[in-house]
Amino acid sequence: MAAEQTLTGELAESLADVIHDVDHTIGENKTYGAGIGPHDENDQVDALVMEARRQNNLPGDVSTAKSNPSDVKYPGGQSADLILETSELTEYCEAKLFRFVKANGYPSPQGYSKVFSPYQSHSPRSFIHDVDKLADADIRVAKTLLGIYYRPVEDAGSQITGEDIAEKFVSDVGLWTDHEISIDTVAPFSGLQHNVHQRGAVLAWKVDDQPERFF
Repeated sequence: MAAEQTLTGELAESLADVIHDVDHTIGENKTYGAGIGPHDENDQVDALVMEARRQNNLPGDVSTAKSNPSDVKYPGGQSADLILETSELTEYCEAKLFRFVKANGYPSPQGYSKVFSPYQSHSPRSFIHDVDKLADADIRVAKTLLGIYYRPVEDAGSQITGEDIAEKFVSDVGLWTDHEISIDTVAPFSGLQHNVHQRGAVLAWKVDDQPERFF
C-alpha cells in the first residue's frame, strides 16, 4: 500500500471486503456459472460499489459509468469509469477487468489485449490507452486506475499474484506511453464460488504526473 493512499486505493479495499457478498447475490451471467467472476466489467464494478454503499463502506461519494453516466463525464465529451468525491478530494478513475481466462478455463483471446495491448487504441481501447486518455484529459483533479484481477487456479498464470500483475502494468505503461503510474493498493480476495474465477485482487494505481489543482 502506498504511503498516501488515494480514495481509489481505499475503494479497492472496500470492494475486496464486499466481493463475497456480491458473489452470492449477483446470480449467473448467462450460462457461464454462478458468482461475480463471469459478469461483464461494468456490471461487476457497479454491483461491488452498490454493495459497498449498502454496507456504508465507501471512501466518499462514488459514481459509476453504469449507474451515473452523466456524472462521470468530463470536458472533451469523454467519460471516466468512476468518480470518487469527498468534501476535499475528487478523483477520476478508469477501471478494467483483468480476466485472462474464460469461464470454461481456456485462455481468453481478447482478455490480455484489452489490458496490455499498445496497439489497441479503439473499439475497445486497451487499459494502456485508457491511461493516455485519462492522463491527457484537461481536468484538474487526481487521476487513478482500478483493476479487478482474477488469478487462475491452475495451469498457466496460476502463479501470477496480484502484486505481479500490478507491477507489470506499471512497467508496460512506462514502456508504451509517455506517462508513469505507481501502485497504490493491492487488495486480495479468494474463496469465490466459481470454479475458475475464485481468487484474485482488486488493484489500484495513481497517475504520477498529476495536474496542479486550482482553488
